[in-house]
Amino acid sequence: MVALGEAGPTTMKANFLLRTAGYWTSAGDAIAVVDAPSDQSSGMNDAFRLSEAHAQDLHVIVAALRQRFPSAKIALVGTSRGTISVGNVLQREPRLADAYVLTSPVTIGMRGERGLSGMHWDLGATPVLVVSNENDGCPVSPFRAARALAEDNRLQFLAVSSSERGGARASECGAKSPHGFLGIETQVLSAVSRWLEDPGSMGSLPH
Repeated sequence: MVALGEAGPTTMKANFLLRTAGYWTSAGDAIAVVDAPSDQSSGMNDAFRLSEAHAQDLHVIVAALRQRFPSAKIALVGTSRGTISVGNVLQREPRLADAYVLTSPVTIGMRGERGLSGMHWDLGATPVLVVSNENDGCPVSPFRAARALAEDNRLQFLAVSSSERGGARASECGAKSPHGFLGIETQVLSAVSRWLEDPGSMGSLPH
């Protein structure tokens, strides 16, 4: 939950996607930040993120964006637990958006939360990119599982590598860590931008 106010998010400002939103707006793209619905104000668990109700919420949001920007292409992008929401759309309505990007996907179920574990998609030509850091130390989003998710579902995969952390107490699952692509934000975003312009083969960024 990012607690949207009139000026934008009021919490989780260090989140990879939130702290880099300016990259896209400076390039002339529009950004829509999706908050938790009012009846999930304490936070969205995986069961809700994977529900029909949540998928319908996202359908309504995308429909509104298409009405506002009728000639624009729309990409749904999620990071960490947000990738579960994107995965839900891929499962239920894969043609809703023009492209999808999952960064640091939560692929391992833990403590009663399912994540994207065991999920398989039949997507055809739907453009989907998975991005993962080789040094992601978060136990629910290891690099090997992200790569397996991409391989099993025939998705494009971008491998990156960094080890920068925002201090000794930085959480392995937090934004200021390899999980949040700290220190390589511009390189990651540039690669994602190139892919969105021409979805195709995707390799690793230079180490």
